[in-house]
Amino acid sequence: MITTVTTNVAIDKTYIVDSFSLNGVFRVKQVLAQAGGKGLNVARVIHNLGEEVIATGFIGGYTGSYIKEIMAREGMKEDFVVIEGESRICINILDPVGKTQTELLEPGPEVSQTDAQKLVDKVKELARSSKVVTISGSLTRGLAPGFYSQLIEVINQAGAMTILDTSGAAFIEGIKARPYMVKPNQQEAETLAGHPLKEVDDQKKFLMKLLESGVQVAVLSLGGDGALVASGNDFFKVIPPRVQAINTVGCGDAFVAGFAVGLARGEGVTGAARLATAAASASATRWQTGQCQVELVNKLLDEVRLLELHT
Repeated sequence: MITTVTTNVAIDKTYIVDSFSLNGVFRVKQVLAQAGGKGLNVARVIHNLGEEVIATGFIGGYTGSYIKEIMAREGMKEDFVVIEGESRICINILDPVGKTQTELLEPGPEVSQTDAQKLVDKVKELARSSKVVTISGSLTRGLAPGFYSQLIEVINQAGAMTILDTSGAAFIEGIKARPYMVKPNQQEAETLAGHPLKEVDDQKKFLMKLLESGVQVAVLSLGGDGALVASGNDFFKVIPPRVQAINTVGCGDAFVAGFAVGLARGEGVTGAARLATAAASASATRWQTGQCQVELVNKLLDEVRLLELHT
């Protein structure tokens, strides 16, 4: 089994609006709503790829009830900690004419320390029957920057592999607990490094520092250009196939999902990287966030290329 953790779940609403701009009034052509938050996007892709997955995190209010209803309709399993606050709504405005993408993200509810401990206990329990646990997205209000570190410690003790996909202080504190894999993007990596990382040699040095901190697999996401992967003595670039991208929001979550599935299936780092890239590429072809068809993933899998790098 794979477990996904999302402390700040949401209803993700996508508005399709032609020629969108500021200070105007627009009629929405189409509205797409789904259970979201990065970890739920991960869970959905894992489910689509045919693996057993259970989603946990904090959920609350009418929005939370609707999220659980959507997940039940999709056949996705959940085991949330229910809180008193209201889960958030996030809006993604896609303009097919102007080819723009605008996101509006609510901050989410605040949780108590009692609720926080309940999630630690729940993750500890779920990790015992999981091969991989993914931790994705921002920390909801009320949680200390070191909260993910707490989760990683109990996951490691349970013998599962942790994939950490977050940024800022939560990332800095989280890697101290030695997650199995991390996946910062270019912007996040440059913020952490304190300087640009344009050259491959600089990017490799950044990834090697992550490995030295105790991470087993360090991935630098390069968006449409693929990703750099460092693990042990291996350093390679995974190059995605060419697709007609419609919506790139959630592609990073699809990458995490594919990697988690690859690891759970015992395919190793290179196999997991290939599946992750195929899943991310397939996700980019859909209007809805974090969606992919397994048939397309399998087709694109043969088109993913790995390039060994020596710098």
